[in-house]
Amino acid sequence: MKQLRFLIILSLSLAVFGCTSLEEELNDGVSQAAEGEIDIAQLLNGAYGNLRDLQSQDNLGALVLHSTDELAGPTRGRDWDDAGIWRTLHTHSWTTAHAFVNSVWRTLNRNAFSAQTVLCSGATGTDAAEATFLRVFNDFMILDLYGKIPRRACGEDLLEPPSQLLTRENAAAVLISELEGVMGDLPEGTSSARASKNAARALLAKLYLNKAVYAATTGDGGAQEGPYSFDESDMNQVIAMADAITASGEYELDDNYFDSFIPNNGEASSELIFVSENTSGAASGNVRSRWFMTTHYNQTPSGWNGFVALTDLYNLFEEDDMRRQQELDFMKADGIGYNAGFLVGQQYDADGNPLEDRAGNPLAFTSEFNLRESGDNLEVTGIRAIKYPTDISTPGDASDNDYVFLRYADVILMKAEALFRSGKEGDGLTMINNLRMLRGASELSSLTEQDILDERGRELYWEGWRRNDQIRFNSFLGTWQAKSNPSEVSRLLFPIPAEAISTDPNLPQNPGY
Repeated sequence: MKQLRFLIILSLSLAVFGCTSLEEELNDGVSQAAEGEIDIAQLLNGAYGNLRDLQSQDNLGALVLHSTDELAGPTRGRDWDDAGIWRTLHTHSWTTAHAFVNSVWRTLNRNAFSAQTVLCSGATGTDAAEATFLRVFNDFMILDLYGKIPRRACGEDLLEPPSQLLTRENAAAVLISELEGVMGDLPEGTSSARASKNAARALLAKLYLNKAVYAATTGDGGAQEGPYSFDESDMNQVIAMADAITASGEYELDDNYFDSFIPNNGEASSELIFVSENTSGAASGNVRSRWFMTTHYNQTPSGWNGFVALTDLYNLFEEDDMRRQQELDFMKADGIGYNAGFLVGQQYDADGNPLEDRAGNPLAFTSEFNLRESGDNLEVTGIRAIKYPTDISTPGDASDNDYVFLRYADVILMKAEALFRSGKEGDGLTMINNLRMLRGASELSSLTEQDILDERGRELYWEGWRRNDQIRFNSFLGTWQAKSNPSEVSRLLFPIPAEAISTDPNLPQNPGY
């Protein structure tokens, strides 16, 4: 009866998170409990499945991409206005009423709560370890974006406010302890779509690398601007996690950069550590939005003609760097006229015929753009980027590209950064140069903080880590293309949604909102 009562209470969590999908997920659990059974595997699979909601252009990516110096969403006449929802992210002028700020909070808390459901339903061993990883993974995102994590113990009355609150001062230590506590029960050599020892190590590296950022917290819970003081012991932990991942022998850098993002990347790539799995015809998120959000209506496949890459990002690349542009045979065979990577200048169809925009002008993407476009060329402004090579062999949104959260190249760069911050510049430089040479770029002769940030920009562009990186390197509050004013320090965190505070009076708003 305790299990039944707990699962029934979980279904009431809509009062806390306002998320109807959570109710749907828990219905099966309530039914099983009424029959005296709880299917832990089904609950755990549901917790994994929730990650697919993070793939869409209007969820996590909206906050971690549009707020940075690598992507923007111009309004093109009447297209993409949406009451300024994209522009305000780019200019750091969002408010507590911003729809995506609120929806990402709900999604991440729902995901963490779903993992908690597995733990509170009697999971043990590997099942409990995987559920713990998923809870920590989502809580890490909540910490990074919002600075505080509400939590409940098993069996709490969901009509009451959560009894626990992890803050910036203590959350990183708690999350690290939880991951380390289940490391022995996590599997080795599992699919990149499941939690593993190496996935936990990569996430631990993220936590240790950013501990100094989270420790820089004001008395009222606000974030402090850098530069930050990175403890050598934390950097040693980053190095140790990276070394353990390498020593496992499960990963190596791909010879072809875009193998990490193509359809069937789960089998093609040797870099993927943790992904949200997409399986055509079975279960798929909205990774299709990653090319639809940037390609033009008259390209194949037809896109939404929205988001653009900033010129400074494009200019980071040398001409022969494969990360900048690469022709992929399967895209040509599928009748796709554009390349993977950046799209600049005149665009063509698969037969080499020049394309036009909807007004009959040449479809030639320019490097310049405005956040409010008007005039004859409003459809062609801005450089476009194809990070996930297009899959048109599957119907609708059911693309086969797995959505990448953690991969080996990021681990290499985290270790290089930790070495640099530990006074071992030469070792860090060697690691970065090995990566650059593989990608077709020339070697660097020396290494600075800016060099590391730039290399992370080249390697990880449009993957969702740029905000995290810019904050750590103390550049997030600055200016860049189409953002002419520096930001207030309060913009280092997003506001806690009013709906969350209204149901939890013990949850304080972040300073500045």
